[in-house]
Amino acid sequence: MGGAMFVVGGIAAWYGGDLFGGLINGLDRAQIFLVMFYAVTWLREPAVTSASLKELRDWVVGQPAGRRYPMLWLSAHFLGSVLNLAAMSLLSIMAGEQKDKLLRKRLSIGLMMGFTVASTWGPFYVSVAVILTAIPGVSWADIAPQGLLLSFILLFVGWGYDRVFLWQKPSLETPRAPRTPPTLHASSAVRTASLLLVLSVMVLGLHELANLPIPIALGVVSPPFAILWAAMQMSSGERWHKGAKPLITRIFKSLPDLRNEAIAFSAASVLGISVSTVLPPDQISATLQSYGLSGDVVIVGLIYGMTIAGAAGFHPVIVAILVGEVMPPEVIGMPPEILAMALLGVWGTSTMISPFSATTLFMSRVVNTPSHVIAWRWDIPVVFLAITVVAVYVVTYKHIFY
Repeated sequence: MGGAMFVVGGIAAWYGGDLFGGLINGLDRAQIFLVMFYAVTWLREPAVTSASLKELRDWVVGQPAGRRYPMLWLSAHFLGSVLNLAAMSLLSIMAGEQKDKLLRKRLSIGLMMGFTVASTWGPFYVSVAVILTAIPGVSWADIAPQGLLLSFILLFVGWGYDRVFLWQKPSLETPRAPRTPPTLHASSAVRTASLLLVLSVMVLGLHELANLPIPIALGVVSPPFAILWAAMQMSSGERWHKGAKPLITRIFKSLPDLRNEAIAFSAASVLGISVSTVLPPDQISATLQSYGLSGDVVIVGLIYGMTIAGAAGFHPVIVAILVGEVMPPEVIGMPPEILAMALLGVWGTSTMISPFSATTLFMSRVVNTPSHVIAWRWDIPVVFLAITVVAVYVVTYKHIFY
């Protein structure tokens, strides 16, 4: 896929009269995304071995029916907003160990929904980095409150879908034994919350005080933070040899594993920059006006179009960069914040219905189910229900505040 995007981008740049410039500008734009992948890799290792996070995981997976979905959703959501895929690694054991196929499906959908929907506002998600880069003039503070509210609305959408369409009342002949969740000690909860808060404050503080983009601030903070975190998990006298040093070694040995992300995001950047030279924004604006397409129609079209592209296997970064380059807010007559909300609102769910996204492939390995089954059979109904709510939310917000 990356090779195809590079080729198409190169052809478009050549057709637009600037082959070298299109390739170089695209690669230059992609650097900030690669820094973010590098930073998140540092956080994943100590998160998986943290005793406090393991205790929180055991408490969540031990919740009884009725409370399990919202607790799983909230844990995946807030842990994922800071730790990214490390949260999935921690919590996915609950879905993977289930023998009942329906329950395995329900828990997988709940976990994926909680994790991916955080892309509407999570400052450490690559979605926010891409949108803030693709739509100049929009800051994280401009979109985070609206994205957080939207994420909680989608919590109730997913929970309602689960209760109405997937939940089955226990049989009277084979009643389920009541579950008693393991104890979550206050000290573990406080340590986990403090850890996430300190990391967030450090990154966002550097972002505000030094005027650094969030991915760059995360890239500066994550390595020393992760090294200290890994060291503190060991007893005194062993913190360097058994904590910090092995972490550093594992990180640099695992860097080649980021090649897929590096190729995909670099190629998508090249494609977006190059296509913009062939499809100038003024021409796009004139075409939309000639068909009488209003702002609301464009918003809804982008939301459903990005989702359908995801189902076809295209990562949302491709659509986001293309929209930012070819259809910037001023061209389609839309406030930048509204365009950003529309793209972020469906970023995560569009990865749920892509059989090639990292999230779907990860869940496929955990629950031993083909990724296309998860994406196209399990997730499509709840995703299209969710994006309909997103479309209503964004259009309503636009008419009330703009």
